[in-house]
This record gives sequence, C-alpha cells and structure tokens, in this order.
Amino acid sequence: MEKDLAIRWALVIAIMIVSIGGLIYGVYLLAFITTSIVERLLAAFFLLLVVINAIFNTVGCYYYIRSYGLDKYAPRELKFMPKVAVLIPCRNEDPEMVKRNLRSMMILDYPKDKLSIHLIDNSTTPMKEVEKECRELGITYKFMLNPPKYKAYVLNEYMEGLDEEYIAIFDADERLTDPAFLKESLAQLQQDPKAGFVQTIKEFAPGSFFANAVNVYYLFFYKFMQPVRHFCRSPMFCGSCGIVRKSVVQEVGGFPYSPTEDLWFALKADLAGHGGVFSFKRYAYGAPIESFADFLSQQWRYTVGNIWTFYEYFANLRRFTLEKHIHYVSQVCGYLYLSVLFIFYSLLAMAFVLYDISLRSIYSQVLVPEQLKLVAISYIIAIVLLVVVGGKLYFGSFRAGLLAFFLNFASAILRARAIVVGFLGLPSKFVITRQSEHKLTVMGALRLTLVETAFAALLLVFAVISFMRSDVISAFWLFWYSWLFFCAFLFTYATDVVGQRASPEAT
Repeated sequence: MEKDLAIRWALVIAIMIVSIGGLIYGVYLLAFITTSIVERLLAAFFLLLVVINAIFNTVGCYYYIRSYGLDKYAPRELKFMPKVAVLIPCRNEDPEMVKRNLRSMMILDYPKDKLSIHLIDNSTTPMKEVEKECRELGITYKFMLNPPKYKAYVLNEYMEGLDEEYIAIFDADERLTDPAFLKESLAQLQQDPKAGFVQTIKEFAPGSFFANAVNVYYLFFYKFMQPVRHFCRSPMFCGSCGIVRKSVVQEVGGFPYSPTEDLWFALKADLAGHGGVFSFKRYAYGAPIESFADFLSQQWRYTVGNIWTFYEYFANLRRFTLEKHIHYVSQVCGYLYLSVLFIFYSLLAMAFVLYDISLRSIYSQVLVPEQLKLVAISYIIAIVLLVVVGGKLYFGSFRAGLLAFFLNFASAILRARAIVVGFLGLPSKFVITRQSEHKLTVMGALRLTLVETAFAALLLVFAVISFMRSDVISAFWLFWYSWLFFCAFLFTYATDVVGQRASPEAT
C-alpha cells in the first residue's frame, strides 16, 4: 500500500473511531446515566446530533478515500479550435486590480481570430479607467445596468448577443497565470460531447496567514470532492475559471437568479443530461480574502443560495442515482451540518446545566464518573488533532488547518441565520464585491459580531458556573464552544480593525 493511501486510511479509521466513540457516549448517557423524562429527552437529542455528525463524517471519509489518485491532471488532445468568448463580469471592484487582471488575459495561447474577451461592467457607475484599459487591450467593454443585482442577470443578457458556443467565465478579481487554459480546458470538454461545462480549480493567491487559512477552508472541496463528483458527471460549476456551452445554458433556461447561480446551473444541467467535467488543475489566482467581514459576506451568499437550490434538488429526488444523491445532499445540506448542528451542541450543553441546577441549586456539586470525563475531553481533543494533522498533510500547515477549523465555528451563527432566510424566502441583500472599502472600529467589529460575541459570553458564564459546581464535562465543553464562537470577534478585530488590506500587487 502506498504511503499516501496508508495515511488516508489511518486518518479515516481515526475519524470513524472518534465518531463511534461519540455514538457510544450518547448511548451510554441515554441508557445508564439519565433517569428522568427530561434527562432522557436531552440525552436522546444529543444522541441524534451525534448520529448526524457520524453520518457526515462517514461521507467525508468516503470522499477522502475515493479521491485517492485523482489529484493528477491528465492533458487531453484538442481536436479542433472553436470560437470562444471570455466573459468577465465586474461590479464595484478595485479598478487597478481589474486592469491588472485584464492584462493577464493577454497571455492566453489561442488564435486571436477565434477569441474575444468581454468585460461586463455592472458597477454602480461606469469604470472609465477600466474602459480605457479595455480599448488599449482590444477587449470589448460593456456597461450594463443590473436591476436584480445578480451575476446571472448580466451573464444571461450578454450571452444573448454572442455567436460563440463556448463561453469561458472569469471573475474580475482573478488573474490568469497559465496561458494554456483555453486549449486544455476545451480539450477536456470535447472528450464528453454531452457535458455542459468544464470546471477547473479555483484558488486564492497567497496572502496573509488569515487569507491562506481561508484558502485551506475552501480547497478541501476542490482536492477531495470535485474529483469524485467528476466520475458520475456531477461536479459543481463554481462560477468562474471554467467554460460553459451556451446551448446548454439556454436549454436549462439560463443561469438561475440566485447568489449561487453556478451551483443551481450545474444541478439543472445535470438533470438535463449535461452534467460537467472537472479538471484537476489551477489556471488562475483569485484575490485573497484578507477580511473576515468579506468572508462572512461570502458565506451568507453561499448559504442562502444552497438553501434555494435545495428546493430544486428536492423536487427531482427520483431522477438521481444513489451516488449523485450523496454529492447533492452533502452539497446542499453541508451548510446545515456545519452551522446548526454545532449551535445545537452548545445549546444542549447549557440545557443540561440548567436542568441540573433546577433539580438542586446553583451551588450544588456535580459528581461525574471519571470515565465520562475522559471520554468527553478526549472526544474534543481527538477532533482538533485530526483537523491539525490533516491541515499539515494536505495543506502544509498545522496552524492553517486549525484556523480553518475555527473559521467554521466563527461563521456558524451567520450561516444559521442565512438558512432561516433561505428557507422562509425572506428578502436578502447580497454583497457581490469581496473587497471591503474601509476598516472597522472596535465598536463596528462588535456590532458585526454582536450575536456571536453575546452567545460566546453566555457560554462562558455557563462554563464558569459548571466549573464552580465541579461539573468538569460541561465546563470543558462550554469553555471550548465559548472560545470557538468568540473567534468571530477575534477574526473581525484582527483583519478589519487592526489588519491592513493586502495591496493589489500582492495578488
């Protein structure tokens, strides 16, 4: 057995041991520790959460093992060179960054008579200096109003006037680094005449430690999930660094009006028999996310969009194979798992403390069996160690893996709110531009993370009370969750109050 595969199996076995340990702990609480009806209800709810956690861990392990050996790019032969249009939607981005990235498109290795590049400016006002740069580079500049403020709107409207069948899409913050993008990506697409699109790896440029951790947070999807989804022609289209067939976009009614028009389009294309292909190669770098506020804005859009897509998936349940169900459930329900589950864990811990206090008093001492203390504390430590080890093995940094883990909790409450907004269909404002225009004050950081900070403070109070009552398990868990949710303020303070924005040259 090769070393990498052996490491993967070792981590998978460790993850499953932790998951099974959690299940045993939940069953033990329910069967042997709880006595009253309320205690049993709380223990049953805890066991339910542990079961859900174990299911998602199992799915994660499936991707982890199944993706072994798929992290290699296999070039294909380009059979013919069709006409291609490169579309670059742009909304209120930094003009200097946009101009630099437009210049990077000039390195594309493709016949000039078969290539056209278009910047679609749907900013609040036209970007005159960008328009001038486009004229000098021979790029078509088009200012377009965007009443619904969706990227899908400008793409659909602009594509109507194009004759090209193959449409490459880049975001305005992405800088092309490999001139072979069109030739190699089109060759991948031509191998499957029915495929509706080809998606390549999207990666952010190196930046600060925080920005690099954000990159780690997102790269799990491209390193382990997309290669597996490729096998049943169900990879996700990610909005840029890819090529779509115009005929397929039109066949499914255009890009849907959603903050995640890419995910929804991929689902509709799959239903129409035109799923995509995934190419395990990076051709461009996006601007690094140096601001936690920008990260939260992105998470808000992704979560609401995933929930909206859930309805499309649910309406077509019978049309998917079991393997495709795994992919789409993990995609559209992943944010539910990453957000609501851990909030419920925290609320449940407080509920146990409150109930115990109601039976005795706030000053009463709690006697906890030593084996339960060991299991509870070991459970958390094992989870953290697995994240840290995985971060080092596959992303080169213990710290980046740990920080990516913290990022998940720091954005959990915001994603939970987005889930409610998405399911109820409430009006939602989406910020498309990632670059923040100004730094926050300390009070601004507190306002932005008020719910998370208040929740962390509440958990801390309960942790202190549990410690005073010798309730070691509750104290440990509550201290831990208090820290995780408080990270929202810490990240905002570090990146948006103290931290400096990365200069355009850094990207």
